[in-house]
Amino acid sequence: MEADLKKTYSKDRFSNPLLWVVFGVYILIASFTMYHHELWGDEFHSWNIARGSNSFFDLIHNRRNEGHPPVWYIVLWIISKFTHNLVYVQIVHLLFAILVIFLMLFYSPLPTGAKVLLPFGYYFIFEYAILSRNYVLAVLAGFLICIIINKEFKYKLIVYYLLLFFMSNVHLMGMLLAGSLHLYFLISSVEQKKKRSFVALHSLLGILIFLPALHFISEPETHQVLTAWTFARWNPSIFAIALQAPFRAFAPMPAWWEYNFWNTQFLLLLHPTYRILKIISPLFAFTFVGAGCYILYDNKKSLVLFVANVVVTFIVGNIFVLGTERYCGFIFIGFIVAFWMYCYDTPVQKNKKILVLVLLFIQLIAGVFIVSKDITLPFSNGFRVKELIDEVPPNEKMVTDFCALNTISACMDKPYYCVDVEKSLSFIVWGNEKAMLDDSTRYCDGLDYLFKKDRIKTVYVISILPPALLNKTDKKLFSSFHVELADKRDGAIDKGSNLYLYKISAL
Repeated sequence: MEADLKKTYSKDRFSNPLLWVVFGVYILIASFTMYHHELWGDEFHSWNIARGSNSFFDLIHNRRNEGHPPVWYIVLWIISKFTHNLVYVQIVHLLFAILVIFLMLFYSPLPTGAKVLLPFGYYFIFEYAILSRNYVLAVLAGFLICIIINKEFKYKLIVYYLLLFFMSNVHLMGMLLAGSLHLYFLISSVEQKKKRSFVALHSLLGILIFLPALHFISEPETHQVLTAWTFARWNPSIFAIALQAPFRAFAPMPAWWEYNFWNTQFLLLLHPTYRILKIISPLFAFTFVGAGCYILYDNKKSLVLFVANVVVTFIVGNIFVLGTERYCGFIFIGFIVAFWMYCYDTPVQKNKKILVLVLLFIQLIAGVFIVSKDITLPFSNGFRVKELIDEVPPNEKMVTDFCALNTISACMDKPYYCVDVEKSLSFIVWGNEKAMLDDSTRYCDGLDYLFKKDRIKTVYVISILPPALLNKTDKKLFSSFHVELADKRDGAIDKGSNLYLYKISAL
């Protein structure tokens, strides 16, 4: 039966015209959306670190506090050696996303209906396609592992472990899914009646392959020990957020009535208004996990893969807050990977095909919504920073603050003086400067220092903080200086990606 299934999906895989139509439409929609997508803070941040690193070892050092392994930074660093035009970052990322869809359409054994819907769901048409972050590389590696894991060819194990290593060094969530995939590999080895020594050896190799990623993800020795930090900050709300992660993963529909809808989930946003939803939402989460288990129930390896990924994600969610869809989405990716494996070995019953299509239709609704919004509204106003800089009189000094540095440095391709850090920076390192953010008078102190150092009485400051939030950040600022909002660029989907130009003078 297994051989017949593999023969069926592999025969004439490129001859289905429907799949080519789907692939072409995906390329058109994704390219059009990417063309209209404005880069935002986290996209700028990773780029600034890569662009500002002179050597490979500088790069590894500069990303030491990021909590992310280095693969995506290496990709950006290579791009930066050829160009500083951020459009090429988007092009490279889009090519990775298109490759993911190509592999799924033409190399997976998924049912045709699933192949038609999946490319246009929330994660594959937006979150892991349009936002130029590291997640797409983990998905790509995961799909490549799905393709080779049940094949037999020379050097298969070497290729497998290279992909496992690559996937685990992209992102923490990628590492969790990679571990779940390796568990599938071990169970498959047991089912194939491999020797105990073989299983033991590859269990050990699996542990060793993840050690570099664990090292890169962990905080530097100069910081608090992660475990102590976690227990000090843990509270029941973090547990609740982790419990809701499957709901976010399978139903990533934003709160459509909010202008700043990104990183929201429509039902979770209503919790303060309708308290009953605090009980209902976890039930939805269990329902989605239960639906995944029901679909995969007939295949032990696939079921374990999916459940293991959900469990480890929940555990990690009690350490690192999984409050956005891009983190929770790897639960959904884990389901797709597990279902991919399921389809290798097991005929998919009609009722399970329908249930899969229902899950993918939910993703489709969210995908259509967010793509339409990203095309018609500015996701970020970072690209308009030059407009504000041009408004600063030639004889006046212009600086920025720590929060806006990523945007200004990336868009203007040079370092800028941060008034609250009291030095020029080309990128942010989440180290000592992060502690500075707790200083409630950092703007006042920085302005006092700058005015004395440069013997000036007026300075223009570009920030991402609107007046009310700037006043909340440093409550002495508006009483100690004359602060005037000279201009602004607001209306971005990401509310942290607006720009405000302040003229600040000594009293």
